[in-house]
Amino acid sequence: MKIKTILANLIWFAYVWVRARSWKRATRDVEHVQEKLLHKIIGVNATTEFGTEHAFSVIDTVEEFRRAVPVCAYGDMKPYVSMIENGGASVLTTSRVRHFGVTSGSTDTEKLIPYNDELISEFQEGIDPWIFRLMSRNISVLKGSAYWSVTPVGDRKRVSSGGIPIGFDDERAYFTPLTRWVLDNVMVAPSVLAAIRDIDAFRYATLRFLVADSALAWLSVWNPTFLKLLLAPLEQKLPLLIRDVREGTLSVSLGVTPEIDAEIRNSLRSSPRRARELERICTYTRRGRSGGRTIYEAIWPKLSLISCWAHGSAKEQVESLREFFPRAIIEPKGLIATEAFVSFPYNSIGSALAITSHFFEFEDVEDGRVFLAHQLALGHEYVVIVTTGGGLYRYRLGDVILVTGFVGQCPVVIFRRREKKVVDLFGEKLSEEFVSEMLANEFASREIHSTFAMLAPATEGTDTSYVLYVAFANDDRPDAEELRALVHSLESRLSAAYHYGYARRLGQLSPLRLFVVDHGTDPTGDYLRACAARGKRLGDIKSTVLHSATDWSLLFHGTYVS
Repeated sequence: MKIKTILANLIWFAYVWVRARSWKRATRDVEHVQEKLLHKIIGVNATTEFGTEHAFSVIDTVEEFRRAVPVCAYGDMKPYVSMIENGGASVLTTSRVRHFGVTSGSTDTEKLIPYNDELISEFQEGIDPWIFRLMSRNISVLKGSAYWSVTPVGDRKRVSSGGIPIGFDDERAYFTPLTRWVLDNVMVAPSVLAAIRDIDAFRYATLRFLVADSALAWLSVWNPTFLKLLLAPLEQKLPLLIRDVREGTLSVSLGVTPEIDAEIRNSLRSSPRRARELERICTYTRRGRSGGRTIYEAIWPKLSLISCWAHGSAKEQVESLREFFPRAIIEPKGLIATEAFVSFPYNSIGSALAITSHFFEFEDVEDGRVFLAHQLALGHEYVVIVTTGGGLYRYRLGDVILVTGFVGQCPVVIFRRREKKVVDLFGEKLSEEFVSEMLANEFASREIHSTFAMLAPATEGTDTSYVLYVAFANDDRPDAEELRALVHSLESRLSAAYHYGYARRLGQLSPLRLFVVDHGTDPTGDYLRACAARGKRLGDIKSTVLHSATDWSLLFHGTYVS
């Protein structure tokens, strides 16, 4: 283990320990901490375009702020963002916008989120107590290296008409310079890998860095499907990877500029000793002498922690990660959006609200009343509303959280779902929540076990219907009669939903169809590749049971069931 890696981890741990104590003190008086944070944000930005329009300079209380500024969505903020995009200064914040974060939310519409120094500091306020909790509960990670999500850019990096960079490619963009220095000394893979646009080349290059390091201690990714896609070619490519580790080479064309290609290849090192270790692992695995470990555990024997999304639609994918690393702790991430850092993993019942990051409000799902952070009730669901130093004021994130407990006065929450993810071609208004519950209930009642399931519309000529794309384990596929019964029952469940049933009665939609994905193919990988081809970054792609695209039958390998 490199001494500089251990030293960097220890410096990081000492720093976040101090920062975590500040957050813990804040849990004793959430109301005062939040009010003070709001006054700081509006005070600094009183002379901006937005601040002037909403009379920030005369606002003295939280209630005055709430009366002056209505709850908004991205569409309400877009005119201000466009002004910044075109070079406008002091529009939402007095400080300079350094770059735009990009998100699509639950739709394909691109949203540009202004990032300034204040917003980056607010993210750090949430990251620091998270890292302290993570390290203090998993002390072995201090002795090893880490891999944090680095994803291909998809499209080439852009700048706005006003010269502001658009997009970033790895999680380090959320950090302050000190933390980025630490990460540069503990990370296995360099962030420059994000410049590789070809997914297969990106996967191989990333694996080349990963397999060379036997001290890899923990992984941090957003979507568990990203990690599965990354690891998928490992066994097939291992002989070539071993040769590259031995010779200090990289046996793929990266398709990047000569400068970036040289930067990546020059950071590689020859390691005959590690190559011999990997060869022994291959031999033991083939002979069934790996001591009960998976090949992934044998390659990275110190890997003890994986941080990733684990709630909502990602829950099932998390369980499949245990096939790769059955002994590793899989820790759910908190709620982190491009716009704001909402919560960080705290205990077994959920994530603690990042009360020192932003000013929070919460709209009760049941009655629409808006509450402050110190007013939340156990067991209630709320939609998150944030005011940030980055210039979002009473911005509705659209994420629904459930309050599961408290740390002092600070709420502990879990992410439940997006407020609205709806496919609505003809007024049928199918939501992800409805479809997820429908499939779960139907499959459970029939004791059907799927490895992949997604509902999406498909059009043939003038005929449009919804198609359930489903993959079964080879020995769990129902027979033809059972599949027909499944389709009939699901169509009945869908038709019981008023708007879908109305579209069916009007003839706008034809009956549900079933597409069975061939055994041995990789529908999850095909899904991720298709989304990436549409311009989404791999690390941002969310698994889903409902999608609006209509061409999945051309992308998955399988057949319709009549």
